[in-house]
Amino acid sequence: MSVHVVRGNVEQIKMIVTYFIFWLVVRAATTAPQLNVDGCLTGYMTDVQTWVDARGRLTNTAPRANRVDVSYQNGTIQKLVGALREFECTRQGAAGVVKYLSMARCQLQQVPRVFGYGDTCGQILSTTVTYLTLYGNDFGPKRSHEAVIKINNNIDDSWSFGLRGIRFQNLRELDLRLCGITELEDGIFSNMINLDKLYLGENNIYTISERTFRGLMRLRHLDISRIDGGIHFGDVNVFTGMESLNALDLSFTKLAQRDLLALRAATRSLQTLSICHSGLSNLGTNFFSNTSIRFLDVSGNSNIFDDIGALRGLESSSQVIYAGDVALRHMRVFENLTSLEILRVSNNEISSIDRNTIRSLRNLQVLIMDTNRLTTWFTPIISLMPRLKLLSLRNNNINLISEDMVTDFRNLSYIGVSGNNIVCNCNARELYEVAARNENVRADSLIYPLNNKEVKSVLYHTGFKDVNRMIAERMRLELTCSDGVCDESGAIDAPGSYLIFDYDLSKYHCMQAMEGRSLAFGRVPFCKTREDIDYEDVIAETWNTLYLLTVPALLLPICILGYIFRWNVRYFFITIRNSAMLSLINKDEVIDENTIFNYDVFVSYCHEDRDWVLDQLLPHVEVDANVSVCLHERDFMVGLSILENIVSCMDRSKTILLILSQKFLLSQWCQFEMHLAQHRLLETRREDLILVLLEEIPRRVRPNTLHYLMMTNTYIVWPQEEAEQPVFWRRLNKSLITHKMRQSSTDSLA
Repeated sequence: MSVHVVRGNVEQIKMIVTYFIFWLVVRAATTAPQLNVDGCLTGYMTDVQTWVDARGRLTNTAPRANRVDVSYQNGTIQKLVGALREFECTRQGAAGVVKYLSMARCQLQQVPRVFGYGDTCGQILSTTVTYLTLYGNDFGPKRSHEAVIKINNNIDDSWSFGLRGIRFQNLRELDLRLCGITELEDGIFSNMINLDKLYLGENNIYTISERTFRGLMRLRHLDISRIDGGIHFGDVNVFTGMESLNALDLSFTKLAQRDLLALRAATRSLQTLSICHSGLSNLGTNFFSNTSIRFLDVSGNSNIFDDIGALRGLESSSQVIYAGDVALRHMRVFENLTSLEILRVSNNEISSIDRNTIRSLRNLQVLIMDTNRLTTWFTPIISLMPRLKLLSLRNNNINLISEDMVTDFRNLSYIGVSGNNIVCNCNARELYEVAARNENVRADSLIYPLNNKEVKSVLYHTGFKDVNRMIAERMRLELTCSDGVCDESGAIDAPGSYLIFDYDLSKYHCMQAMEGRSLAFGRVPFCKTREDIDYEDVIAETWNTLYLLTVPALLLPICILGYIFRWNVRYFFITIRNSAMLSLINKDEVIDENTIFNYDVFVSYCHEDRDWVLDQLLPHVEVDANVSVCLHERDFMVGLSILENIVSCMDRSKTILLILSQKFLLSQWCQFEMHLAQHRLLETRREDLILVLLEEIPRRVRPNTLHYLMMTNTYIVWPQEEAEQPVFWRRLNKSLITHKMRQSSTDSLA
């Protein structure tokens, strides 16, 4: 009977392990999609305005009566002149005035001088155009032969040729994205006195001077995002004089730490700032003091919040903060941000939620903590935030839905927990059933700023838009039904008003541990009564199962890593073995001042270097310098072990000479002799060690012992040039003779 039980258990374990591995693979392949993973808070240019699309064409929001679109056409000037002749203009009011103009992707090499042209009513473009896009033209540096021709013909080849000397009275938005621009002339925009938004993203601008934006006193939004090679602010006063600037987008533009001074000066008027993926690190304390920033994105900048006081100064102003992928380990940096409404801290290392921090976020409406290390909690946490409406915990380490978690979720409007490897229990079923019941009870409700009901692009960010898009695109869930009959046996009457915003049947499965199979949340047995649930047993059973299942998952990567780093492992065990052998040496045999030496030098070398030792070293040392040498192949005593011979010969030699090469490092006995040399020298406090390098040994292949010896002892390198070799022998012999004579004088004094 017992044999059958054991076999049954073994088969069950095999089945569970097989299923678990399969389940992990499936989970990895079907991970819940992230909310705007690579996007920044400021989105793309087309997310904060509506008149032009991502490719430079005018959209339908630009009235037909006010637009001219010659994008993607060659012969732009002729096309534009023709379009103006056909334009149905009127002298009364704004109708029939060219306000929207697109010259995108026209293969222009500089801005054409067309803004002095007028329509059939005589209205000049420079006075009527309000929205202008030159997206995707080639304003980059000219090829050398083209530049020479234009210089010889006294032709102005600067990209801004058509903007110079023109006063744009009504221009509000200028789109210069993806034009290959490398430099901005001082004051190039100074004639655009009413410019409100300037888009310079996706160019190759490498520096911005103090006078670049001179005259843009009414500019509110500046987009310098996605500059491939990064950008440098040439002066701390780059943004000085731009009193109206309240949105600065530097997303995906590499900055240096020295640029923080210019940024710090700009933050005084800003309300929106995006420095996501800009390569900045630690902001330090009080960077945001005396500022009124409401919308901030620092995502993708590792360790930018190393200082816990990095956000000091934003306590009463911050409304939306994106801080994904910044290597956060805790949330204390957000403590006391009482005005914060949206916080996104995805892709970090957060393993727990600090209660004091959570309690201080009294106006938080959205908390997105996807892809962290959060685990199951058993005390109320989320309910400490009274205004919280949406909570996203996708792709964490939550393996069990506890009763306290279900209670915590009750006052939420939306919850998402997909991507967690959850073990089935009745709380998972309750979570599902309450959400399914609410699908028929309440409608989707969007999330708006607390101080108003509008989500517009006035403040140039997509925080609320991102959240509401996710809500609008969510999949509804239904009660579990089979053949038209729905399972309502549990008669769920548990409180809760939340919906699941990331529902997908394939992602809301849990693991039925004992049966080794995946089960939809909606098919897990109901909780009979809360008293029937022994949570200690559930947790114990869960952990036992997880231990059983994770052992193979842990062993496999260990074996793979062991194979990849097998040489490192081999060296580690050699070191351990050598240390063990050294510990067997009689420590009482310490060399004192009365020790009698039989040899002047003990030479340690590998077999591959034997010819050099016999043909080069011995004649120069033994014959020319009259130094007695101990070689293992000549002087080891027959009958003693190798270990005893090595120790004995080292102790009976005044000096130890290591002949080092990369072959030497591959010999186990040579490495042992090197360890022993270090050990005996430290033990006896002797300094009689000489290192000879037959070749350069790169740092990456040096063992730690050799690196230490090379850092603490002077060594000599065998020269490959024959002319330099006499100097080598002279230096080596001098060193050996010095050691010999010093020891001889010590013996005489004794």
